[in-house]
Amino acid sequence: MSDIWSALRPKLEYLTNPLPLADLLQADGCRVKIAPLLVAELTALADDPTPAQADGYVLHLYVMLLLARWRETAAYRPLARLGHLDETRVDTVFGQLVHGSYGRCLASTCDGDLTPLTTLADDAEASRWSRAAALEAMTLAALEARLPPPPVIDFLEDFGAREADRLRTDPDAGEHFPLLDGIVGHLVDLGAAAALPQIREWFAAGLVDDSYLDLTQLERDILRSPDERLAALNKAGHGLIEDLMPEIELWPIIHHVPPVEMEPIPLGALRQPIVREETKVGRNDPCPCGSGRKYKKCHGAH
Repeated sequence: MSDIWSALRPKLEYLTNPLPLADLLQADGCRVKIAPLLVAELTALADDPTPAQADGYVLHLYVMLLLARWRETAAYRPLARLGHLDETRVDTVFGQLVHGSYGRCLASTCDGDLTPLTTLADDAEASRWSRAAALEAMTLAALEARLPPPPVIDFLEDFGAREADRLRTDPDAGEHFPLLDGIVGHLVDLGAAAALPQIREWFAAGLVDDSYLDLTQLERDILRSPDERLAALNKAGHGLIEDLMPEIELWPIIHHVPPVEMEPIPLGALRQPIVREETKVGRNDPCPCGSGRKYKKCHGAH
């Protein structure tokens, strides 16, 4: 292990507040020396994810984001292997990053082989969040010319047809984060105009959440140029990993909630109704996790 990484590793192992920005900046400047060591860290974790399940452990997340920023293709396969964890372990290992960063890290490290992503997307035993990230990754990688678009579109159309059949057989399956909504969005992002008849059929059958996706808007968006479609993703913050700060700046807020100090309750007030001061999240409201989905189809599904 290089002296640089030996010194930096302990500072990045657990979440701190404030974030170790100077250490991350130093790591970013030592790419050539430490990239192989970071890939080794990620590979070891893919073999045994136990360390990443410790409370506050974030070394692997820093490693993942750094390697994605550097476009290190050696990180692609161990990163994809981590996605095959079950629902509970994926939530423990990735936290909120499984929604916003994991798929983009996969796209950023993609080595041109679609198979690791299709294998993850098709793994019924894996978390649906990581499967959705695999679908997002192949779409973004195709738009960024890291994967050829035709096989990606073919897979998305086939996957969408299978997901639609599943929803027809079990309508309640849509309550637990249906993947078909994402498939529709990805086909639109890829400009797959030939898929429009199938998309319209899914809408007509009520298989797509029309409060989340607007068919008329999608029909316009699918005709945009590749540059326009990619620019829209980047503007929405859904592009390749470029800067670590947008990915990590909310960690201290999310993971370190200060304890609530309550004043003693007068005895006579014990019979009074409890008033909720914070806003209650409705089932049809956006999920507070930032996934962009309704609460009932995101964390509210649990």
